[in-house]
Amino acid sequence: MNVSLRGVKHFANGYSGKTQAIYEKRKFPRYPVMKTAVCFRYGRQMTMQTINISLGGLKVEANFDLRVGESMVFAILTNGIRIQCKGRILAIEELKNKVYARLCFAYTSDKDLRNLSDYLDTLSPGRRILFQKGIIAGLLILSAYIAYLIIRTYLFR
Repeated sequence: MNVSLRGVKHFANGYSGKTQAIYEKRKFPRYPVMKTAVCFRYGRQMTMQTINISLGGLKVEANFDLRVGESMVFAILTNGIRIQCKGRILAIEELKNKVYARLCFAYTSDKDLRNLSDYLDTLSPGRRILFQKGIIAGLLILSAYIAYLIIRTYLFR
């Protein structure tokens, strides 16, 4: 049975996390990231602020008008690395004098996709926890080895 969940996603907001996960269409997890994104429109360089980023797209805040369906080439500036992307605007939200747009990546080079993936990996909480567990395990092994050396030194003179 092939059922489209396109419109249903918005109704899932009131459900528990388990039920909401059933309706989730995103392929990649989103990470809240406030970085500068630069695009060229009408011959001018314009800056936007990212709200969240995933490997499939991002949400930006802009001070200028954008249109649904509009394609744009932009660059995300992260930790001294410039990631070039081409995207298409999927949705627009306007609040006061700000425009929030959801963009889907239409084209990203392999190098830029790898840079983005590496950057997002550093933001992943699972990776940080794994790193912390590795440090703790290393310290435990080191302290056990030091205790072994002390016991060996005093017992086997």
